Amino acid sequence: MEDKFNLTKENNIAIAKRNIVDYIWKSANLEGIVVSYPQTQALYNGGVVNGLTAGEIITINNLKRAWQFILDNELKLDFSVLFQIHKIVMNTLVNSAGTLRTVPVNIGGTDWKPAFPIASQIKEELEDDRNIS
Repeated sequence: MEDKFNLTKENNIAIAKRNIVDYIWKSANLEGIVVSYPQTQALYNGGVVNGLTAGEIITINNLKRAWQFILDNELKLDFSVLFQIHKIVMNTLVNSAGTLRTVPVNIGGTDWKPAFPIASQIKEELEDDRNIS
């Protein structure tokens, strides 16, 4: 029996392209943007959506641009690529886009605050992930 979870790179890219609006919609919702799937689809297609702030529309468009960057380039996931993706997603929204976070953040619904990211730890975890076969 064929392993249905062992997909080729081409299969993974096709699945990502087929589901890209869903990924953007879910990411926007995680960021607290109250946007419907049809509104996300409209923005993805370059349409106009009423009822969203400029920042929310920028975030959704930046998520689209980040996915396009990922799908249009042969990328080896490393520290610098993570920074490039972060810079695309957060472009015009924060001054420190593309750098490690240096200010505390809150997560809605909890008092827990994530620790500040540590560059050496992130690089080590990325290397560990690359070594998984």
